[in-house]
Amino acid sequence: MKRKGFLIALGVILLAGVSLAGWLMTQSPHKSLNDELTSIISSSAGADKPIKNDVLCVAKGDGSFTWSGAAGYADPPNGVLMTADTPIYIASVTKLYTATVIMILYEKGQLSLDDPMAKYLPDDLIHGIQVYQGHDYSHEITIAQLLAQTSCIPDYYDEKARDGKTLFDLLLADPGRAWTVDETIARARDEMSPSFKPGDKAFYSDTNYQLLGKTIEARTGKPLEAVFEGFLFRPLDLKHTWLVGRSQPMEQPAAAVAQVYSKEVNISGIRVKTVYWADGGIVSTAQDCVTFLKALNQGRIIKPETLAKMHQWKPLSNSGMPFQYGYGTMEFVPPSFGNMLVKVPAVWGATGSTGSFLYYAQDLDLYMAGTINQVNDKITPIMMMIRVMKAFQDQK
Repeated sequence: MKRKGFLIALGVILLAGVSLAGWLMTQSPHKSLNDELTSIISSSAGADKPIKNDVLCVAKGDGSFTWSGAAGYADPPNGVLMTADTPIYIASVTKLYTATVIMILYEKGQLSLDDPMAKYLPDDLIHGIQVYQGHDYSHEITIAQLLAQTSCIPDYYDEKARDGKTLFDLLLADPGRAWTVDETIARARDEMSPSFKPGDKAFYSDTNYQLLGKTIEARTGKPLEAVFEGFLFRPLDLKHTWLVGRSQPMEQPAAAVAQVYSKEVNISGIRVKTVYWADGGIVSTAQDCVTFLKALNQGRIIKPETLAKMHQWKPLSNSGMPFQYGYGTMEFVPPSFGNMLVKVPAVWGATGSTGSFLYYAQDLDLYMAGTINQVNDKITPIMMMIRVMKAFQDQK
């Protein structure tokens, strides 16, 4: 698995390098920053392309520059244009919000990162969820291990179960079925087996964050959507951010949520099911995402030293992308050979399966958020961010 993940990551980097080389050859040195950002989004999306719509918001940390733009059609069959304000499914970027809530509870003294999840979760939910080589680790797994993806609990969403299918396969086959959170956890517990013991490796699993959502509810006595609203959405005035199927935005957006595709198939219907929760259920706008990340990075949600705990990076053993994982957050550091054409600074933030992204480049003091709403393209979001950073580097 490790070798396969490395080869996939290498292929992604090489393809991105080829794409970047072609892009650099076509660039005019006289483009303004606004023109370049517009070119970045408009060149990717269109009704006749795999990427039907995209959106991008960038902002300097000092407030000196903010830009948002969109391209393509949010609803291609009905000719509805994508705008900068169109809500988007941010998918696994949600994990950064969930992890942030856990760290707020940590700062309030309502839990310890070293606490076993068994302290807060019922035995019938977790017993047997991590049995490796005959040893049941289920009652030993800590909150920190869930956050860091080092519990090695199977991934209910992307891993094949005993029926030979992933949950994503089942959702596509029966989009009308609504899965409960407990059912997703039970699928990982009863129909899958872990590949490692806890702590050995960082193994990306959506199940970890379903369990963290359950932990948040157990510690606060409130449903997750109410905690998100009370801890994050309302204090940060995120008017167009909500938990799908569970709550409503503070202000009704002018447009419906942009549609998501798997190649040419519209899969938006499955995104409204309750299966997407603490691991990937937030709907937001690119601007609201930037507002959240800026507040997190600037110490307005948790203390800087708490954020530093979230940045204890480990390589992901089952990722096909060149990312490391912290607590709900990811770091992308291009390898040295990937910087031969353009110097790409390290960024941290989060990525989602819908092509969503939310990142901060410290060297440029630059925030970037957006999506391509295409689950079969892992390269374009990275390319968009690289092109954005190159555009800002050229302005110096």
